Amino acid sequence: MGRRYKLFFLIALTCILVYIGIITQVSYAAKPLQLKAVFLINFMKLTKWPSQDDKFEIGIYKNKTFAGVLEGILAGKKIQGKNVEVLKAEDASQFPTCHVVFVSKNATGELEDVFARIGALGNNPAKLTIGETADDSFIKSGGIINFVEQEGKIKFNVNLVPAKDKGLILSAKLLKLALNVVKQ
Repeated sequence: MGRRYKLFFLIALTCILVYIGIITQVSYAAKPLQLKAVFLINFMKLTKWPSQDDKFEIGIYKNKTFAGVLEGILAGKKIQGKNVEVLKAEDASQFPTCHVVFVSKNATGELEDVFARIGALGNNPAKLTIGETADDSFIKSGGIINFVEQEGKIKFNVNLVPAKDKGLILSAKLLKLALNVVKQ
């Protein structure tokens, strides 16, 4: 009986440790997504749109996991006094009424096509484009805000040229926090 008890105890302890390890890895992986979601919400709060729509729509391109995290954080909340809806799509042309379009790093190799599709949607409403490429390709392609990881932290760069072209006004507070701001 003693050996069986010890064996059962070791198996149970191993299962608990494996479970804790899995939980830790999952929560560690979720933290960058949660941070990006909070950043995205704050970007929206610190942006003035030229239109006065009654709700905000956020389009998430090629990242259902991030969309789920964002939906969880936004549940029952408003931004600038407006309801918020999160849309997911694998085709960038599916966001005609979105105020924000988040372009996942999964789309890094197709940025030219993505921006062509977003551009074809027009500027009603104006679209704040946010990406997460490891290099500056998102900003160079015409994106407005791009997340970058630096020294294990999530930071961002801003491109004011397309923002101004769309009539979007980004707060000075937001610009002060940016690593780099492209003005021309």
